[in-house]
Amino acid sequence: MHVPYINIHTHNTFECTEHEFSIPNVIISKNYLTSSPCSLGIHPWYVESSTSAQIDALNEHGKKEHVLAIGECGLDKLCDTEWPVQQETFKKQIAFANTIQKPLIVHCVKAHQECLEMLKEEGVKVPVIFHGFEKNIALAQQIINAGFYISLGPSLLNGKKDELILGLPLDKIFLETDDRSAKIIDVYAYFCAIRKMELPELKNQLYRNFKNIFTYQLLK
Repeated sequence: MHVPYINIHTHNTFECTEHEFSIPNVIISKNYLTSSPCSLGIHPWYVESSTSAQIDALNEHGKKEHVLAIGECGLDKLCDTEWPVQQETFKKQIAFANTIQKPLIVHCVKAHQECLEMLKEEGVKVPVIFHGFEKNIALAQQIINAGFYISLGPSLLNGKKDELILGLPLDKIFLETDDRSAKIIDVYAYFCAIRKMELPELKNQLYRNFKNIFTYQLLK
């Protein structure tokens, strides 16, 4: 069995091949929905003053088979969108993900406690991935203890998150390229070098993680 590199979150357009499977993120009101596997959500940066049209678009298209996850969505204390609007939009996307039983990809900037509280309060019932995680191992452990997953991106390559790489349980992680030009292969390779593990072992583990939370048949 040939297991591809899984890029769980990217803003670049990729043709999935036998060697790499990427999930591009489609942001409602910014990107057009493609017919290939993707995630779909209302990003806190792009929430409109009246969200009804965005929510309608999510409800209409989020159910489609090739939309594998809802998001990225979440909370961001550094963006211009009013906080109450961010909160309400995030709540609605949690509820929608629960309804259609698809994983949730979370964008979180300086609001991890608020995100965790809201996920708990809204009774999230689907797998949750905190994407682009760049914080410390203590916060990572808090997220994992809540039952959620963490996705690490190209920021690992600067060598400042080796402690995080060494401390994370392999069955609770994914890797991604986000909006960077880095290659997912390089992110995998660096992770393996720091963790002192063989590349096939990591690829197989992330494939198992994918199978645990997605219904999409990655290998035909």
